[in-house]
Amino acid sequence: MRRSLSSALVTTLAAVVLAGAAIPAEAAGPRHTFASPSPSYKRTDSNGTFTAQVSARWMANDAVTMPWFFTVAPKIRAIAAGRMTCKAGHMQLPYSDHHANIAVTYTWHSSVPRNARNKNYDMWGHCAFPVNVGGKTGMANLRFSFAYRVSGPAQRSAVAPQAEEGGTEYHSELTIS
Repeated sequence: MRRSLSSALVTTLAAVVLAGAAIPAEAAGPRHTFASPSPSYKRTDSNGTFTAQVSARWMANDAVTMPWFFTVAPKIRAIAAGRMTCKAGHMQLPYSDHHANIAVTYTWHSSVPRNARNKNYDMWGHCAFPVNVGGKTGMANLRFSFAYRVSGPAQRSAVAPQAEEGGTEYHSELTIS
């Protein structure tokens, strides 16, 4: 495996790779707020599609489970040269998920249990897989982070607080070495 890629490979990948800084261990910026009647979130970028949701029928004092899904973007799948290994974790809760030797086309899914009300949370995911771009091989590292919170007691309201489209509550990054 090569430590660096040629400038031609880097140029080719520029159309595929989402530019950005490293994903922080715990984001301090904006976060998505799950609230009734808006219990879901979806974001698609150049690296894939991330979705998450909570039940719109939660009880006022119950901890909430947040199911989530991640699918690698077609342009990234096109350069994959093998299967991927993915791991997810959480900064505040004792949660982890690990899938080894899965297809790059797999919709990775899991659930983060025991989310308390009105608390900031940060989860992360990482997938690694071999790639081949124009005959050049390397290892892809695809990372994402999601900053969120679950609103207080369930209340119906006309406007639910949530991040604006394109906000920084979700971030993904692809690096190839």
